[in-house]
Amino acid sequence: MVVILVVYDISDDRVRNAVARRLTSMGFIRIQKSAYVRRGTSGAARYVFRAVSRMIDKSSDKLLVIAVPDAVYAAASSVGRKGIEEPAKAVLV
Repeated sequence: MVVILVVYDISDDRVRNAVARRLTSMGFIRIQKSAYVRRGTSGAARYVFRAVSRMIDKSSDKLLVIAVPDAVYAAASSVGRKGIEEPAKAVLV
């Protein structure tokens, strides 16, 4: 199991809102305006990358999808809530 981190910079408001809705519908939790997390697998991270990359303008927008091992995410320094509290609570594909 990994934590999937999605970060983007999308210039078009309509597309940016559509991506936000899509990620939310896929079970992601918004941790910043353009940053989302959820638990999943490396395969799910690849699926998310393919799905979102189809929605954006690759010549001007940016998308980063990272599969972070649970132990690395749990050890990360942060202020406030990280968004995902317990590594084994939610299993999403």
